[in-house]
Amino acid sequence: MFSACKSPPGAPEIPPPLPEPSSRLTFQGVEAETPDLLDLNFLLEMGNPYPAACGVRIESWQTEINGQKVNSGFELDSTGTGENVFSLNASGIFPLKLYMDVPVLIAEGHAPSDDYEVSLILNLVYSWNNEAGQGGEVIPDIRQVISGLAIFPGVRAPEFSITSIAILKAELVNTRFRVGLKIDNPNPFPVELSEFGYELHGNGRLWADGVERNIIRVASKSSLQGNLFLTMNFINMRRDLLDQIIRLEDVNYRFAGEANVSTGVEYLPRFSTDFDLSGYSRVYDN
Repeated sequence: MFSACKSPPGAPEIPPPLPEPSSRLTFQGVEAETPDLLDLNFLLEMGNPYPAACGVRIESWQTEINGQKVNSGFELDSTGTGENVFSLNASGIFPLKLYMDVPVLIAEGHAPSDDYEVSLILNLVYSWNNEAGQGGEVIPDIRQVISGLAIFPGVRAPEFSITSIAILKAELVNTRFRVGLKIDNPNPFPVELSEFGYELHGNGRLWADGVERNIIRVASKSSLQGNLFLTMNFINMRRDLLDQIIRLEDVNYRFAGEANVSTGVEYLPRFSTDFDLSGYSRVYDN
């Protein structure tokens, strides 16, 4: 029968390990008004195992998208005092908000995928400024690394392009045009466009404007091509513009406007998107 293990005579007693604080970071959801700027909401839950209050500091933090480290395009905000510092008695729950700038991420090659997996990694430091231990001993700083994972669908605005400009009917004062428009939906879900307002400028002058109120549905990962019919009024316009249209020359156009987009995605079911296209087009007779 074995006897209990004891320290050799004269050997110092090995103190038991210090209790560790409890820390957890959980994802709560996304808030957004546009696909460009997203607010990722987390909750930081912390438990203090000692009778004395402590301060907790986020010493540093890191983000990853789909397992790849990303150093820009994010900003962390908290309700703590100072520079992400929290005062903790026995326990506490603190909201954290991670701002996500999608255009910056795209510019740096982190194009949105069908689903985002964003990890927020925090390096925490627990500090006690007085005698916090049961026996009055001073507790050294304790460091912890924790992470929280946010998984949510990516949303991108539809993309617009002009395919053609054609004359349908030319009169002395009015000219009717057909503008070919292509709408690309890069999302893995269908989108619907409503209240589609636009202006068409030719050679720096407003040619026509209008609002398309019929719902335009674009299937997932696909394109839709259609036509907009506009009426141009040449009253108060320069004669050279009228002559140019009649001669069917190339025109320098600008097509701009705004559309309401419905997605069905919980955090961004509907949003407004602006578009502004410019280029040269041959004015074809039809």
